[in-house]
Amino acid sequence: MKEQKKCDGLIHVVKKGDTLYKISKMHNVKVGDIISANPYVNIYNLTIGDELCIPVIDIVCVTDYETVEGDTVGTLCSRFGLTLNELFDHNDKLYDMEIKPGTVLDISGGTCEK
Repeated sequence: MKEQKKCDGLIHVVKKGDTLYKISKMHNVKVGDIISANPYVNIYNLTIGDELCIPVIDIVCVTDYETVEGDTVGTLCSRFGLTLNELFDHNDKLYDMEIKPGTVLDISGGTCEK
């Protein structure tokens, strides 16, 4: 019987076409971190239905950000590791507004600012 390890993260169920690289990009985790978190899975022969533990590494540090002169949607996405869709999902007002300095935006789900 295989020994099971507790997953300190989320479970990803392997689907057709999944590769470790694709899964790592999907969850913003290094391939090596996925391999380390799954010592009982044959990572060289993934099978549809395999359950992989995806370690949670990034901690959301900021949930609100006040824009400054020169900020654009693109620079905000880059700075906080968000996709355009993620930024818009958290900020409906972006669809109809020009971003001006002093605007506070929800950047939940992004990475810590360095």
